[in-house]
Amino acid sequence: MPDFHTLNIIAHITTGSLAILAGLLILSRPKGDKVHRMTGRITLTLAILCVSTALIGAFIFRGKLDLMGASLIISYNLWAGMRALKLRDNGRRTADLVPAIGVFILGVGLVALSQFTERLNWPLTLVYSIAGSLLTFGAWDMVRTLLPSRWRLWLNPAEHAFRMTGLIGALASVAAATLAPSPYVALGVSGVGTLIAFVFAFRAARKALGVTPSTALNARLKADSEL
Repeated sequence: MPDFHTLNIIAHITTGSLAILAGLLILSRPKGDKVHRMTGRITLTLAILCVSTALIGAFIFRGKLDLMGASLIISYNLWAGMRALKLRDNGRRTADLVPAIGVFILGVGLVALSQFTERLNWPLTLVYSIAGSLLTFGAWDMVRTLLPSRWRLWLNPAEHAFRMTGLIGALASVAAATLAPSPYVALGVSGVGTLIAFVFAFRAARKALGVTPSTALNARLKADSEL
C-alpha cells in the first residue's frame, strides 16, 4: 500500500492537472454567466487541493526553500484573486497589508537564503523567478492600499482576472519546471501565462468601465432587437 507521501504526490498531480484543464475551459468561454461561476468553483476547489498537497510536500516531506516559496506565492495569489472578487467596489483595507508585507519578506528571505543550494530543488534561475514573484506581488499589494478609491470599479475585476488566469499559468509553469530538463521552459511558460493574464485583466477592466458590453448586456440587447 502506498505511503502518505506517495498518496500526497498522486493527489497533487491529479488535482493540479484537472485544475489546469478546468482553468483552460474557463478561459475559452464567456465570462460572468452561470457556467463560468460553476467551473470557477470547480477550478478553485481543485486548485486549493493542489496547493494544499504542495504545501504538505514542501514543508513536511521535502523541506526545499524554493518549493516552499512557489507553494506560498501560488496560495497567496489564489487568496488574493478571490479576495478581489469579494471586495467588488470596496478598496483594500489595512488588514490586507499584513499578508502583503509577509509575502514581500518571504521574497527577501528566499534571495538571502538562495546561497544554500543544498536546500533548493530547482536551479537558481527558477529560484530568483519565484523570489521576484514574491517581491513583486508583495510590493504591489502594499501600494494597492494607497491607490485612489475611484479605481476600485475596474481594478478589482482586473485583478481577479489577472490572478486567476495567472494561477493556471503558475500551475503549468510548476509542471514544466518538474518535467522539462531546462529551467527556461518553465520560465517561458510563466512568461506566456503572464502575458495572457494581462490580456484578460485588460478585458475585465474594459468590461467594468462599460467599454466592452457584458454577457448579460449583450443578451438583453439581442432580446430587445428581436422584439
